[in-house]
Amino acid sequence: MSSVRAATFAAFVGLALIPSLAKAQDTPLPPATPPVNLPPITVSAGRGSVLDKLDVSTTLMTREQIQALPETGVDQIVNRIPGVWLPNIPTGQLHPTAQPVNIRGFGTSTTINTLVMVDGVPINDPYFRTINWSAIPKNSVERIEVIRGGGATSLWGNMAMGGVINIITREPTKTGASTDVSYGSYNTANAEAAGSVVVNDKVKVGASYNHAQSSGYNLTPAQYQNINLVPTASKADNVAASVFLTPSDKLKLFAKAYLNQTYEDGLVWTFAHNNWSTWRLLLGGTYQFDDQSSINVSGWVAGGSFGTINVASGAYTLNNINATNQFVSQIEASPNADQGGSIFYEANFGPLRDVKIGVDGRRILITDYNSLFASATSNPTTFVVNGEHRLQGLFAQGTYRFTGVPVDITVGLRGDFWQAMNASVLTQNSSTLNVVPNASASSFDPRVGLKFHASDELVLRGAIYRNFSAPGMNQMYRVFAAGTGYTTINPNLQPMTNFGQEVGFDFEWKGFTLSGTYFNNNLNNFIDFVTVCNANPVCAAPFVAAAGLSPAFTTVRQYQNVGNATFQGFELIATWQPLEQVRLIGSFTNTVAYLTSSTNPALVRTGVQLGQVPNYTFTAGVEWRPIVNLVLTASMKSFPQYWNDTGHTQLNDGATLIDLGVRWSPAKDVDIYGSIQNLTNVQYLASSYSLTSFEGSTVNASAIPQLGMPLTAIAGMRVRF
Repeated sequence: MSSVRAATFAAFVGLALIPSLAKAQDTPLPPATPPVNLPPITVSAGRGSVLDKLDVSTTLMTREQIQALPETGVDQIVNRIPGVWLPNIPTGQLHPTAQPVNIRGFGTSTTINTLVMVDGVPINDPYFRTINWSAIPKNSVERIEVIRGGGATSLWGNMAMGGVINIITREPTKTGASTDVSYGSYNTANAEAAGSVVVNDKVKVGASYNHAQSSGYNLTPAQYQNINLVPTASKADNVAASVFLTPSDKLKLFAKAYLNQTYEDGLVWTFAHNNWSTWRLLLGGTYQFDDQSSINVSGWVAGGSFGTINVASGAYTLNNINATNQFVSQIEASPNADQGGSIFYEANFGPLRDVKIGVDGRRILITDYNSLFASATSNPTTFVVNGEHRLQGLFAQGTYRFTGVPVDITVGLRGDFWQAMNASVLTQNSSTLNVVPNASASSFDPRVGLKFHASDELVLRGAIYRNFSAPGMNQMYRVFAAGTGYTTINPNLQPMTNFGQEVGFDFEWKGFTLSGTYFNNNLNNFIDFVTVCNANPVCAAPFVAAAGLSPAFTTVRQYQNVGNATFQGFELIATWQPLEQVRLIGSFTNTVAYLTSSTNPALVRTGVQLGQVPNYTFTAGVEWRPIVNLVLTASMKSFPQYWNDTGHTQLNDGATLIDLGVRWSPAKDVDIYGSIQNLTNVQYLASSYSLTSFEGSTVNASAIPQLGMPLTAIAGMRVRF
């Protein structure tokens, strides 16, 4: 570890000298080269890079494009972005722990390695790393920025192996108010009120309240339903407020506050309930020293709690659907605290552009109260887990533009430092307290990227990078006991490291754009969820005895570093605007992800597609404006069957989903809109039958398949005052 720290320090010292050397040797540029200026001061908790200047694959969705899309939830919108894969069940119908985000195969439910942010602040749950998309109303979004692959990691660090999704919320631009109401299938309703006050050029204030609710559709196929298998109802309330201050031309400050409360009732079973509450306060600002340099500061404090009541099916099986003796099997509450921030210096030095040098940090604390019931009348087995993770990073990045040669070279350096500490697991039944040893790791993660401007129409690009992802808190500490199965802690989990390479091109000509990227990633210490002992009392005994449990538990599961993996494939993304009124988009993504080596081939196979990674996805869309005030949109996403787990015991259905949208503005400040999702009402299993063996033919009758979202229609009106 000391050698990593030394290498990191030496590398940063070397990079820190580059700006001074560039400035010392600076000579006037040829007259044909315009002066380099930073863009006007803009406040963002992000790192300020312009997406189309990067040497990796990116997507920027503007507010106008987002509002025109037929999808009503931000999760559904993100799921239509090329190369991004989310569950095909809407967020309000999914358990909070079952909402991962996947880019290029990085981001399955067992190993979530895609960083999602709102205004530059990570919103992956501190404990489970999943996303509560209900906390992001569609109307609140100004734009969505997506950076695919690990090329962003030099700036962002932990969890950005698959890429970064940064959702920027709206900034007040004028004094006014707006309301938005909609209603549709399954008693789905949304109501929002928002307002802003622009006092003068120096003070802007905004606030909004959003309420969404739905009675939900029944996830269970009709042939397996009984009176206890019900639709999943949900509701979410969001309050947001923001203040933007510009005391001078050089200084801009902001403060943003968010509060969310999400509920789910009857998640498959009548007795099942979930609630998820979060709050977050974000502060920051930018000070512009001159036209060429600025300093950017941001920080946040956040907290909340995840709570769930889960249900056991009793005697119910797919072969005995009339059994109705469900019972509460789990009551869990997991309060958390989350703090972090960053500060970085940004400048241009002659041909050395977009230089960023800074530090960031994050501290996460969790307490998990988990009571598990073996039957309707039994006393619970109760665990109390405490833990803390800290992450710090040093980063520097800059792009050198050669004089007279159309080549940009970007060099980035990052040092990541991770500590896991103050963790313990208490089994209340036996008063067994296990103090978990502290752990730490360091990682030095450089990157090099190149862009060659071959012509006005064609840019060639490539990047190589190394990145790092620490194990999650639930992977290390969460314990679970159900039936004869026990999930144990693993304080010895090691961080994952990845060496990635990608090459690509961007072509633009007369309203047509085409970009293509080939990527290859070699990941070490891949983390997966494995069955260590299967109905084996001798194997299970050391684990259950250490936890203070009875020897009745004979199956043990655990998160482990199972081996090394490869993620490779290609992306093609095209847009075409043949007419001013028509815009077409399309994409094709191929991803092959598999273990190249396994620490225990009997537990985890090599050479087979990893779970929750479809081999390919195809998206298409059209936006047509036949008249000035009318927008018609259609979007499609198609995907094949794919395995839901690396053990290949659940083969989810493929589907082609088509959505339609319309927006009409009969008056200047009035929008009437509507959408139809899954237009052809495709019936498919988004969570399919479970098999009893690897790609076997025998169905596990105790696991209930779940349907994807059926045809859903929504209509609404938005009025601005």
